[in-house]
Amino acid sequence: MRKTLVAISAALSLTLSALGALAQAPAGSVGIRLLEVPTNLASDPRAHLYIIDHVPPGTRLSRRIEVSNGTKRRLTIQLYTAGAEISGGTFQFDEGRKQNEVSSWTSVSPRSVTIQAGGAADATVRIVVPADASGGERYAVVWAQLPASTSPGAVTAVNRVGIRIYLSVGPGGAPPSDFEIVSLRAARTTKGQPQVDASVRNTGGRALDMSGDLRLTDGPGGLSAGPYRAELGTTLGIGQTEDVHVLLDPRIPAGPWRAHLTLRSGLLTRSASATITFPAAFGAAGSAVPAVADRARNILLPLGGALLLLLLIAFGLFFLAKRRRDEEQHETAAARAR
Repeated sequence: MRKTLVAISAALSLTLSALGALAQAPAGSVGIRLLEVPTNLASDPRAHLYIIDHVPPGTRLSRRIEVSNGTKRRLTIQLYTAGAEISGGTFQFDEGRKQNEVSSWTSVSPRSVTIQAGGAADATVRIVVPADASGGERYAVVWAQLPASTSPGAVTAVNRVGIRIYLSVGPGGAPPSDFEIVSLRAARTTKGQPQVDASVRNTGGRALDMSGDLRLTDGPGGLSAGPYRAELGTTLGIGQTEDVHVLLDPRIPAGPWRAHLTLRSGLLTRSASATITFPAAFGAAGSAVPAVADRARNILLPLGGALLLLLLIAFGLFFLAKRRRDEEQHETAAARAR
C-alpha cells in the first residue's frame, strides 16, 4: 500500500526546494535539496529539483545534497534510497525501503546526519551504473527520514522527505522529450466548480512533470478569464496518457469559451486550444473536444528563449568591447601624461 501522507510530505518538500532553493527547512520540519546541477541542465528548472540525468552503462556520478533541520530540537536523520515508479499520472514512492534497480545502484554518504535545531548538513548521493545495464529510464527516491514515532494506539508514523531520481541509461545523447495535448473536456465538480480536464500524451523518451495554465477567451459577451493554474502533481511516464486538471473560478459562465492551454515540463512547452461549454449539473462532464495545437506559439516560445539568449550574449559582448576601449583610452591618456 502506498503511503499517501509520505508522498504528500515529500512532494511539499521538493516543491519548496524548487521555489527559491531553500537553505533551511520550513519551520517545524525537515528539508532536503540538491546543491549540484549538471552544467548541461543548468537552465532546466526540473534539474534543480530532481536528480535527472542520461548516462551510458558503466557511468559513475554523484550529487551533493543538503538536509536541513527546521525544528527546535537536535535531530538524527537517516539517509537512504528506495524504489519508485510512475503510474496513473503520479510519481509513486515504494513503501518503506523497498529497492528497485536504480535505487540498488545508488548510495548516500553518510547514512545518517545529526543536525542541531535550525542547522543543516551536506551529504553525497552516488550512483554506479553497471557496465551491463540495459537501456531505459528508471526512478527512485533519496530519502531523509526521522526516527519512527509510535502513537498511544500503536500506530507507527514514518516522517520522511525526499528527492526524486529520473535516471535514463543508454548510449549517445538523452532521448528527446515531447508531449501533445490531445483533447480538452469541460466538467463541473460535485461542488459545482468549473474544471477543465486535458488529456495529455507523452510522445517522447523521458518522463515529464506537468505544470501550466489555462486562459479563456471569446466567452459570452466577449468575456475573457484567467490564467488559471493547472494542478501540480501530474507525472507522465514514457508513452503514457493522463489527464491534467485545471480548476476555474466558480463564477465563470457556462460558455461557450475558447480555451487556450499551455503546459510545460522543464524547458519543453506545448500549447493547444478548443471550444468548450461547461455542463450545468454538478459532477457532470462534457465530451472531450480534440485540441488544436497552437503551432505558432509552440515554435515562438522556444525561439523567443533563444533570441533572448542571443540578445544577452550580444549585450555582454558589447559591454566587454566597450570596457576594453575604455581601458585602452585610459592607458593612452596615462602614457601621454607621462
